[in-house]
Amino acid sequence: MAFLRKDLFNAVTLIIVTCLTFSLLIGIHQSSFNHTTSFRIQNNLTQVRVACFVLTTPKNFDSRTRAVNLTWGRRCDGLFFITEPSNDTQGLPIAPIANITPGYEHLTQKVVLALQYAYEYHFNNFDWFVKADDDTYIFMENLKTFLSKQNTSEPVSFGWISKGYDYHQGGASYVLSREALKRFNQGLQKPNATCHKYGGHEDIEIRACLRSEGVYMGNTRDEKNRERFHPLNFHSHFVGPIPDWYKHRAALKPVTSHECCGADIISFHYVPWYEQYVIDSMWHRFGSAR
Repeated sequence: MAFLRKDLFNAVTLIIVTCLTFSLLIGIHQSSFNHTTSFRIQNNLTQVRVACFVLTTPKNFDSRTRAVNLTWGRRCDGLFFITEPSNDTQGLPIAPIANITPGYEHLTQKVVLALQYAYEYHFNNFDWFVKADDDTYIFMENLKTFLSKQNTSEPVSFGWISKGYDYHQGGASYVLSREALKRFNQGLQKPNATCHKYGGHEDIEIRACLRSEGVYMGNTRDEKNRERFHPLNFHSHFVGPIPDWYKHRAALKPVTSHECCGADIISFHYVPWYEQYVIDSMWHRFGSAR
């Protein structure tokens, strides 16, 4: 029981800290930017059609998966959870993909099957295709605002770029244009060793295939050179500490405080399921109240 009380106390404390720091960020940006900035929630972006493919697993259906489904996921134009088969889908929008092998070591296969499914069944239904995890939080209005200025006919992908490794960090989410999705699937059909369907690190393997097919990584930083996609959670970016792996792979020196992140944030990673609700509520109830 002592352990349960400690876990509950830690969770409540983290929620309170998240509320306070997120409120501070909203307040800072409200005072620092005029009302024409993309930090303001946009409601006229229906012309940008975004499909979201979110990796999950049945053990997370009641927590992470449901949280995504009830928060930012409902603002995708198409939401598809990518998971191994389950007898109880709990009414969640599960993509009908067979033969997914469970386990973290099989993420490359999971994403490849998701992108094949996207290409075969939804290529003409959407303009952009997002890969995310079930502990990613995406500010969909900001993503659509950003994508509305891009060309989906270009062979381009967007996300957080790892310095020296030339790939998008998968947890922060990444976005493929329609042309990039087409080239990726064409690459899978070629008898070469570049486009792997199994093994390795998912984000590195997907990028290797895209690179071999001439897909380039677009710039996602704002006018002050701050990142829009974030591989860590909000608290880590705002307060710290920043892990060593991030320091080594970040193209720019990491900065904590409100300067960690652009006004039009697109994503955070490692977001606990209960924080998904907190961020979503604060962003849409308070972030737009001006």
